[in-house]
Amino acid sequence: MTTDERTAMLRRCLDELWNKGDVDVCDEIFAEHCMFHDPTFPMEGVAGMKSFVQELRAAQPDFHMDVHDVVCAEDMTATRFTCAATARNEFRGLAGTGKTYVMNGMDMSKWEGDRIVEQWTVYDMLGTLQQVGLLPERMGTGHEMPA
Repeated sequence: MTTDERTAMLRRCLDELWNKGDVDVCDEIFAEHCMFHDPTFPMEGVAGMKSFVQELRAAQPDFHMDVHDVVCAEDMTATRFTCAATARNEFRGLAGTGKTYVMNGMDMSKWEGDRIVEQWTVYDMLGTLQQVGLLPERMGTGHEMPA
C-alpha cells in the first residue's frame, strides 16, 4: 500500500466511522488484534472501538470530525483533527449539559500492511469539559506567574 493509498483510506474510514457512525468500517481499517491507547476512555480491541463510537454518537448525535492533516511515513501515520458536538446525553459518566464544544486532537497509528495495529490518541479533554460546563473555565491567560 502506498502512502497516498494509506492516507486516502484513513481519511475515508475516519469520515465513515466518526461522521456517519458506520462502525463496520473498523473491520476494514483496524487489525483484529489492534491496541488503542486513549488517555481518557480506554477500550479493548476493535469491539471496544465500535462500542465507544456507538455510545459517543448516541450521546452526541451531531458529533463531527474534521481531519486537517495526515502525515504518512513508512508504517506510521499521524493525524490532526478537530471534533465538535453537543453534549446532549450522558456519556460514560459525563453528564449531558446541552452545551456544544470544539476539541482538537491528534493520533498516531502503526500499520502492518493495510491495517492499523496500534493507535495512540491525545485530545483536549480539559478544554472540552470546560466548554460543556462540567469544569470551571480557566482564569486569566494561563501565563501569569503566581504571586
